[in-house]
Amino acid sequence: MQLGTLTLQNPVCLAAAPWQLPAGLGHERLGAIFTRTVTMEPRPGLYEEGIWQVADQTLLNATNMRTESAEILVQEHLPHLRSYGVPVLVSITAPGIPGFRKIARFLAREVGPQIAGVEVYMAQPDTGKGADLNAKFVREATQAVRNELGPEAAVVVKLPPWPEHIRGLALGAQEGGATALAATNLLKALHLPGEPDAGPLAGGLSGEALRPVALRCVWELAHDERITLPIFGTGGVFTAAHVTDYLRCGAAAVQVASGEWLEPGLSARLAAECGQLEPVNL
Repeated sequence: MQLGTLTLQNPVCLAAAPWQLPAGLGHERLGAIFTRTVTMEPRPGLYEEGIWQVADQTLLNATNMRTESAEILVQEHLPHLRSYGVPVLVSITAPGIPGFRKIARFLAREVGPQIAGVEVYMAQPDTGKGADLNAKFVREATQAVRNELGPEAAVVVKLPPWPEHIRGLALGAQEGGATALAATNLLKALHLPGEPDAGPLAGGLSGEALRPVALRCVWELAHDERITLPIFGTGGVFTAAHVTDYLRCGAAAVQVASGEWLEPGLSARLAAECGQLEPVNL
């Protein structure tokens, strides 16, 4: 896959990478490593990890999970992730345009040459404290990040699983200077634990339950003649057949996240199996 000036060696990438990857599993075969999503300042939450398996190969990622700061990522985690010798992209999010600009400026100043770029994680806020997610917001946030990182850095915009709206959001990202798109992030959901006195858990679904929706989103993007950016397919990638499914729908590469959480080393194994696969549009 061509990602701006980068040529990824493999269509299989790792997303939401654990801060400490187990050694000796072959992660150096990956096309790229995308970090867990960070914010400018640490965001406290009720849960340190906040991930539950709610169905077969399906995870619920808590809304109020603790989020690490960009500074801690730079100081404590980035050197380890870079040690695998593959491009590292930092996943960032913010409640508004100034926040995206601030975190991009920090990364450009502190580790600009050390990272391949960023993943701009776009999601509708769960409260009224953030801006509404629409094409204008996506364009302006992408442009703010691009202006801070410069023309050479890869800017991958990760969009929500909204098949009926994702084309417009993608065009906003493209107009803002994105290098590529990722489809998709989490599907909002609610889980009721089995204990009768336990409260509901709000969060986002990833894994098996997300894959059919994410495939549709990739297909929508790949079949819009106005959209010229390469696409990462992400959601429920557990087998080589799932990688092939995304490539058939128009993705140029895939991200593995839930699969790695459930089976450490899965992304490296899939990279070994799928290194020669290429996109074939339906």
